[in-house]
Amino acid sequence: MSKNLKGVFRVVKMLIIVLGIAGIIWTGLHQFNNRNIMMEIETEQGKQAIFISNDVIAKGQFTTILFEDADEVRLKKIKFFGQWKSVLLKELSYSNVAAYVETIQQGKMHTESGQLVLTGNGRICMEMNASFVKMMQELSASFLQERLVIMGLIASLAAIMIIVCNAIQEKLTENNWNNHGPIYDIKRFCRDLVKYWQYMVFSAKADLRAEVADSYLNRLWWLLEPFFNMLIYVIVFGQVMGNSIENYATFVFSGLLMWNFFNKTVGYSVKLVRSNRDIVTKVYIPKFVILISNMMLNFMKLAFSMIVLLVMLAVFKVHIGINVIWFFPAYLVMMLLAFGVGMIFLHLGVYVDDLSYAVGILLNMLMFLSGIFYNVMTTLQDPLNGMMLCLNPAAMFIDTMRQALVYNTVANLPVLGVWFLIAIILCYIGIHIVYKNENSYVKVV
Repeated sequence: MSKNLKGVFRVVKMLIIVLGIAGIIWTGLHQFNNRNIMMEIETEQGKQAIFISNDVIAKGQFTTILFEDADEVRLKKIKFFGQWKSVLLKELSYSNVAAYVETIQQGKMHTESGQLVLTGNGRICMEMNASFVKMMQELSASFLQERLVIMGLIASLAAIMIIVCNAIQEKLTENNWNNHGPIYDIKRFCRDLVKYWQYMVFSAKADLRAEVADSYLNRLWWLLEPFFNMLIYVIVFGQVMGNSIENYATFVFSGLLMWNFFNKTVGYSVKLVRSNRDIVTKVYIPKFVILISNMMLNFMKLAFSMIVLLVMLAVFKVHIGINVIWFFPAYLVMMLLAFGVGMIFLHLGVYVDDLSYAVGILLNMLMFLSGIFYNVMTTLQDPLNGMMLCLNPAAMFIDTMRQALVYNTVANLPVLGVWFLIAIILCYIGIHIVYKNENSYVKVV
């Protein structure tokens, strides 16, 4: 390739970076129009959706919630949505709603069995106070989640465009068979994946058998470990959270299973090369093969632990609806992200001896910020809760999976889409880095 053409590609990539940064800054500073709000009221009888325009909210004209043809309403929660009907802006549990009620016209209000009970004579009218009006106006004006999603989308598209530029540049380069461009790396990864697939499956099964070879309870440990961890969280945190979260034991256990897979994959990747020194130094094998083999091992244990989850869903009579299909995309994107992050840590762990300690601390912090044993949207304060669901992938994956499985609700789809793009980009970066540097790993370890 001529020097002039290389210069053109260099300028194009710099332009993409500049435009990406400019787009992110513009998104952060631009004054968007206030949101329209959709308020979803969940009662024992069902759900009621109310659309409220931003003009009505700005003027403070929405102050009444009306239930027609009702002598009694058992209110569970109120949810607020904006531009995207799957992105939750705020959730008020039954215990929080009372603080926003001024009066119940010709009726009464009291709490009972985890619900706010409203009584009247065929018509129940809730007059909301000034705090409710102010809260609605703040929700309408914030646009925080939308900004974060748009910023993530711009950054992801910029990264993809740079990768595409590198692929075009690689295609135009003579003797490109070993220049570690995107086309070369992706083709090699696909060939190696097919070539070593049987080895990865065999290795995962062998490790699975070895884990329980000398134990009395055998595979029961894969059920008992997450189950007793769940019991600890339910006992410790259930007194605080249990009354405000429906199906709390299932809530905790489903999140714990997902977190364990992510935690074990990322934690193992940091010391992968050093832990497998004999394999790495004596025979060539693509390093991602060892990581995928470990992910298969964790997936098999996860599948076995799902038996307990299914039993819990049946025991607690959790309704499984059509929205449960979003359980699978949440897990798929989580696994892609775990692989991408794992490949990058795999490389860094070869050269940084104490990285495993830093990653262990980071994962421990991430665990307590991921909403495994609490509801992120109702427990954390605004705007931290919205930021956590957008910026913390573990919190978003767990919430999306749990809403689909336990509550039959579609959640966080725009955020999930952006993290899917980020996961794909990180997977490519990890594959590229490891392929380019794997020959030097032997010298280091």
